[in-house]
Amino acid sequence: MTNKNENIENTANDENTVNDDSLNIDEKGTLNEANSEMPKKVEAVLEEKKDLDKVQELNKELTEVKNKYYRALADYQNLQRRTAKEQLEARGRGAEDFVKKLLPVLDTLDKAMEQLAKVQVDKKIMDGLEMFSIQFTDVLEKEGLKAIAAQGCKFDPNFHEALSKQSNPEREDEIVIDVYEKGYTFKDRVLRSAKVVINQL
Repeated sequence: MTNKNENIENTANDENTVNDDSLNIDEKGTLNEANSEMPKKVEAVLEEKKDLDKVQELNKELTEVKNKYYRALADYQNLQRRTAKEQLEARGRGAEDFVKKLLPVLDTLDKAMEQLAKVQVDKKIMDGLEMFSIQFTDVLEKEGLKAIAAQGCKFDPNFHEALSKQSNPEREDEIVIDVYEKGYTFKDRVLRSAKVVINQL
């Protein structure tokens, strides 16, 4: 009888033990499942943060590339303008040098016309020389050459060079009373100053 009771108690204890183990397993399983979900959420947040960081980094790189592009474009445009300006100035200097070499020819032509006007020359020859002088001067003026006004004008050191001075009470002070050599400007720049005589009271 005693053995039978002991077997019943042992069986009950075994069932309790199984139930306890089942509970423990269930509890551990629940804890394990909760713990397994947490790292996934953290990992998802970290991945999202990495993506945001990557986007910010790409935006920063894009901004830097844009700035470099705009700077390079500005430099290129400045180079184009500077090159065009230098080419224009070079052509202008070339034309200016050429016109400057023609000034002695103009001087000779002017003196020849003055001398011929003082003597009797065939009218056809005089008319032909006058026509040549007019056409030659007109071509140079179209290129930008202009004679500097001097005779009877107020002396201007920017355009006139005083070679001598005379005193004439009938004329105003600092007035140009004679011109030794005509002066010219080329495209608003003084190519040669007019060499003059001025009145000084």
